[in-house]
Amino acid sequence: MKLSELIRSHPYAKYAAAVMLFMLVIWIDTHIGLFSSRHINLMIRVIYYGIVALGFNFLLGYGGQISLGHAAFMGLGAYLTANLAGNFQINFLPVLLISGFIPMVFGTLLGLVALRLERLYLAIATLGLGVTIQQVFQEWETFTGGYGGVRVPRPEMFGYVFAYSHHFLLLISLILLAVMILSYNFARSRTGRALKAMRDSEYAARSLGVNLVKYKLLAFAASSFYVGIAGSLYAYAERFVHPQIWGVELSLDMLAMVVIGGLASIPGSLFGAAFLVLIPQISRTIPLLNRITNINFILTGLAMIFVIKFMPMGIYNWLELKIIMPIIREEVQIEQRHRGLGEDDHGNPGS
Repeated sequence: MKLSELIRSHPYAKYAAAVMLFMLVIWIDTHIGLFSSRHINLMIRVIYYGIVALGFNFLLGYGGQISLGHAAFMGLGAYLTANLAGNFQINFLPVLLISGFIPMVFGTLLGLVALRLERLYLAIATLGLGVTIQQVFQEWETFTGGYGGVRVPRPEMFGYVFAYSHHFLLLISLILLAVMILSYNFARSRTGRALKAMRDSEYAARSLGVNLVKYKLLAFAASSFYVGIAGSLYAYAERFVHPQIWGVELSLDMLAMVVIGGLASIPGSLFGAAFLVLIPQISRTIPLLNRITNINFILTGLAMIFVIKFMPMGIYNWLELKIIMPIIREEVQIEQRHRGLGEDDHGNPGS
């Protein structure tokens, strides 16, 4: 079976192949040193922000709900990791799961608030929640260390300490693959279809028997779980957590990742995360741009305006529709013609 046929016939194959190829490159790099530590750290950042975007896409891309306070859930996951790993020496996997489940509980409570709010009012309410929780992070010194922050030990699993960035990158690449497969199943399940119906029209979804209360809560719970996990990975990667990052800017970055990369798209979420992570690095290399204060926010805002105006489905979804799918359809047609010619040759041996 050809690789293209394998990818089309097995839903997870394209994700598994891409991640495994990436891991192979990183494993080879541990021996030849092609990438610097700065490059490895950028890749790590793209992965945990990619998980953030996947979670936020459940809420916005699939469920049609918006939150400007999700940075608080990421911060909660990071502080839980710092305390569980630092104060109680709990291993990586239990810490990761706990750092996802507790934000999921709080996200479900936020979903209860969202039941009576829509669009602008929901955005304002979640914005207020995010600002409030950031103030709690700044003042609750016993849990967060206050303005001084808190240090995080290196991740440890089954007695092995991930002391090298390459090894940690391999570990979180596997986590990313698991999250992508889980997202794929979620999107194509009955729950995913109900969320899409709710996103398109709540009135139509209700008329079809969709329980809006149930699925709004599920959307907030799932997105908060993913964002909490990403916060845990952030804490392990940066090895220091402070309250300044968990503000409105991060929540807006989450929104930008999904809008720019692609709504309701797994690869689009990763594309949007890579865009947001790499934009600051690229702008620093351009002499004219690196002198402008807050150029990252300016470029992100311009990108959002451009995408909303010309590519409302997101950059990756536009590329898939205009470029990738036509190429795949052309390959399928060529294969079908070749098969037809082969069958004609077998059916007419004398010709």
